[in-house]
Amino acid sequence: MPAPDSGLTAQTRAAVAELARAVAALRPLAEAGCPLRTVGGWAEPGGVEPGSAELGAADPAEVTGWVADAIGIALPVADGGGPSAGRFDAVVAGLLKPHLESGRLAGLRAADRPQVAAVARQAADAGFDGLRATDAVAADGAVLRTYAAGDPGRPAVVLASACGMPAALCEPWLRALATDHYAVTWETRGLFGGPADDAGFDALGHGLDAQATDLLTVMDRHKLPTAHVMGLCGGAVIAVRAAAEQPERISSLSLWHGDFSGSPGPTTGHQDNLKALMAMAAGSRGDAAAINAALAQTAMSAVPPDVAHLVGYPYASAELFYRYCLLTGATMTTDVSAALRRVRQPTLLVTSEDDHTAHPGGTHRAATLLPDAVLRVEPHGDHISVFGAGPRLQRILTDFLGGPDD
Repeated sequence: MPAPDSGLTAQTRAAVAELARAVAALRPLAEAGCPLRTVGGWAEPGGVEPGSAELGAADPAEVTGWVADAIGIALPVADGGGPSAGRFDAVVAGLLKPHLESGRLAGLRAADRPQVAAVARQAADAGFDGLRATDAVAADGAVLRTYAAGDPGRPAVVLASACGMPAALCEPWLRALATDHYAVTWETRGLFGGPADDAGFDALGHGLDAQATDLLTVMDRHKLPTAHVMGLCGGAVIAVRAAAEQPERISSLSLWHGDFSGSPGPTTGHQDNLKALMAMAAGSRGDAAAINAALAQTAMSAVPPDVAHLVGYPYASAELFYRYCLLTGATMTTDVSAALRRVRQPTLLVTSEDDHTAHPGGTHRAATLLPDAVLRVEPHGDHISVFGAGPRLQRILTDFLGGPDD
């Protein structure tokens, strides 16, 4: 245990850095104005019996507050016995619990706070925060926040992610691709960046065409004449529409667990229920607020805790949920059959035998419509696991792209 006037041990520095990356992952929710907090009363530092920890040592939740302050996130410490501050208490707890209960933050004191802050800032800058790139601005004024990894001189891969998801969900793919490619992604119009006011959002395009054009706008902003485009989940239809409209810009495609529920073909109960829910919520801001208040907690409880803070982002406020339903509803209700037939570029399609979220049959049908398709059906996988960029999925993509020298 370091003395109060000594530097942090290597183990403590590593623990603080890991905690900082976890806290930084809450940034999208914090920026959305979601009231976040961490709860005190965790196990005594070091996991020892209550009352036996070193006198004056900070509670792990207090250390979390130091870290949050250092990287610019409001995350106050609240009494665990008090009323809930909101629906995201469980999300924050699930994300931070492994760090707060590890015992690796043991013995830190108030005098260590400046060193903790320095380590936290360095870790956040080296994490996903460090991938933040320039903004692109669409013709109608939508601000598109973009992220990039790798050498801009390498072959480009643009990731069209699921509508409404923070770009951090794509971080595993961005980092995996950065070894041999220049990887770029962006966040959905109207849900991140600007405009913030209701009237400004209402004036934007909300349909699939506008979202597909955003892909090309992002390519322009990063000076990419051509790129391979990955479409993940709902991003698959965005990628298809862009490739059909400007084939000279997109050299090839890969569509991963695509949600083709707007096109004829089989759908899952999840797809049907979500489409119906979004249609109701998109009717008015009042409808969206009522539905969000009633269902958000249940929706997030089914999401793995390591990504709940990202997948739950559209539920952070009634306004975000309304916008999400308009934009995602467009990707889920637009028939892209004609666009699929027009896409002449080589296209990899990946699904699984057991995806109960985006029906594998939609991908199978898309493969029959694409003139130059390669279909891969994995034994297992779904719309969440695909974002993990596991080694097997990386190999599938690398094989399709022809290796690092492609």
